[in-house]
Amino acid sequence: MEQAIVTVQNLAGLAQSAQAGLPLGKDALLFGEDGTVRVNSDRSPSRHHFYLDGLLFHVSITPRPESTLFQIWAEVGFMPYTIEAPEKRAKLQTILRATASLRTARFIVDEQQKVLVLSQQDVPGHVSLTDLMYETVQFIQEARPYLRIFGSYL
Repeated sequence: MEQAIVTVQNLAGLAQSAQAGLPLGKDALLFGEDGTVRVNSDRSPSRHHFYLDGLLFHVSITPRPESTLFQIWAEVGFMPYTIEAPEKRAKLQTILRATASLRTARFIVDEQQKVLVLSQQDVPGHVSLTDLMYETVQFIQEARPYLRIFGSYL
């Protein structure tokens, strides 16, 4: 009887955790030998990948105590050097300047002249599958028109 009470209390605690959304990924839940189930708070980031329009996108979900860090990025291509294609480079710089007001997606050029698109959001609580899809779709909707323009110049 006592074990049944402990199991019910454990499940009630898990149900309260689930209301805020359970974390995604491997080892999100821990199962004890006595049948207890708890949310693993010491988890490493989960990494996911997908292809869209020929680009490989990387997604990282990093659990924190009160929130989850959601990051998504892709390598778009390389900026041509001025000596190689001055008109292309000037047009790409104009496009990059036009992306400065985007809310979610950020286009940057690193020191090797590689163009990257990225986003980083701090999501309250644990990220559910719905949250993951929402953040990903928001990013893609904002970045995709610019990625298509970049594709014709890179």
